[in-house]
Amino acid sequence: MLNLPRWQTTAIIIVTLLAGLLALPNLLPASVLGVLPSWYQASRINLGLDLRGGAHFLLEADLRGVMNERLTNLSDSVRGEMRKQQVAYKSVDIEAGRAVVVVLREEAQRPKALEGVRNIDPTLVVTGAGDTLRIGYNDLNLMQKRKEVIDQSIEILRRRVDETGTIEPTIVRQGDDRILLQMPGIKDTTELKRKINQTAKLTFHLVDENVAATGQNIPAVLPPTTFLVPTREGMAAFRAADPKKFEEIQSSNPKLTAEQICRRYQPPCLPVFKRVVVGGEDLDDAKSSFENQQQGGRPIITFTFNSQGGRAFCAATRANLGKRLAIQLDNEIISAPVVQSAICGGSGIITGQFTTQQTQEQALLLRSGALPATLTIIEERTVGADLGADAIHAGTVAALVGTAFVILFMLISYGPVFGGFASLAMMVNMLLVFAGMSVLGASLTLPGIAGLVLTVGMSVDSNVLIYERVREERTNGRSAFSALATGYEKALTAVIDSNLTALIAGVLLFGFGAGPIRGFATSLSLGLLTHLFTATIFTRMILSIWVRWRRPTELPI
Repeated sequence: MLNLPRWQTTAIIIVTLLAGLLALPNLLPASVLGVLPSWYQASRINLGLDLRGGAHFLLEADLRGVMNERLTNLSDSVRGEMRKQQVAYKSVDIEAGRAVVVVLREEAQRPKALEGVRNIDPTLVVTGAGDTLRIGYNDLNLMQKRKEVIDQSIEILRRRVDETGTIEPTIVRQGDDRILLQMPGIKDTTELKRKINQTAKLTFHLVDENVAATGQNIPAVLPPTTFLVPTREGMAAFRAADPKKFEEIQSSNPKLTAEQICRRYQPPCLPVFKRVVVGGEDLDDAKSSFENQQQGGRPIITFTFNSQGGRAFCAATRANLGKRLAIQLDNEIISAPVVQSAICGGSGIITGQFTTQQTQEQALLLRSGALPATLTIIEERTVGADLGADAIHAGTVAALVGTAFVILFMLISYGPVFGGFASLAMMVNMLLVFAGMSVLGASLTLPGIAGLVLTVGMSVDSNVLIYERVREERTNGRSAFSALATGYEKALTAVIDSNLTALIAGVLLFGFGAGPIRGFATSLSLGLLTHLFTATIFTRMILSIWVRWRRPTELPI
């Protein structure tokens, strides 16, 4: 059991040296790291929010607004289907956040109306009696939609705040409609909040020329298929004329809709049809660019549609020659050019009074996608670097003191030889943990340090099991070499079982936990995996070398 081939010993030593090489960047000063290859510099453990400092946000998604938008689209589909079925109706209204209410002119046409609803979506739930139909979504459909909105919001937030994948933010779901966002290393949250608050929803709408032809900026009554949207130039002029009211719009909670802004503050607005000609979900790419010098060299945004969006855009522009097509980004119309010819190339440009920085930010937001729901910051706090330094100091002291006591206990209990071997294996185990965290680019949090301290204690636990078994075998009359070999062989099952059960708990914590819990689970699980190597392989190699060298007849244990 103790006799190891030379190649195995060589392999164990190489693995240990390689672990030391991979863990070394965490100890080197910045001046030394600067002259090393970039890939080697990047092999470091990232400090989490509680150690490095940063920003903590709790965001709430406006699921009610998403539902209202979905019902608006459903109402348009219902009107179209009613016309197709030749069903006369008095009104099609939206019961906020709940259902679309259709009032028929004749109750006798109810069966045809129900058939039209089934054509739209067979899963729709229709209630009401007589000439009234309440059309809504079933509970399972609503639950699935809410989950999709939160999951999509998390993914889009991740692409926005960490496009390069190097910051490693914590973005997790909290409850039914909230998202926890933690950004390590962030001091000024202004830019981060701007990225969060911008929905970046790009849509193309036809201008309702019938309403626009009246010459009224804010018509008293609008057709049910039309709504008002402020223009970007109009909002810029409004901001210059009344900065206080403009700031009131920006800080409104919940966020005002485009229609509410137009009605309440009356900036220059355009009436556009609610029906979306092409949506931002069909965008393939968006980039910041410049016009050629003959056109002025202004910053612009170039965009490319996917095949489906390109076909829809081509068909829409071909069918609406001579009409204005409004480009709406969030709550503003960037521009509303007249369609001169069919645009079928699958790409286009967005022009306006942009700065270079604005085009870069907008292109990033469009690339990452539109948030399906408005996110409101309901809790914000920052963790300073000083607090992080105190946490690192306290955690380091706790780890060093704990390690010192563990080493002292092993030396007293099993003597300088076997206690020293266990302590050496524990040091190698910690080296392997740091190397693994560096390669994985894992984040070290304060609970992660607790996991490392716990790993220190568990590192010698297996050695205690093995040594006590060796003592029993020696007491039973076995020779020194036989007691060592038998002790290792019979204790091996218990060692593996105890570590695997703890590892299962660590994996479950990582899978179902979030934030600090994951930090604890990462360091603990990695420590358990490396501990299996040091307890069953590395320690056995050391004892094999010692037995060959000393040829003991008695064991100092």
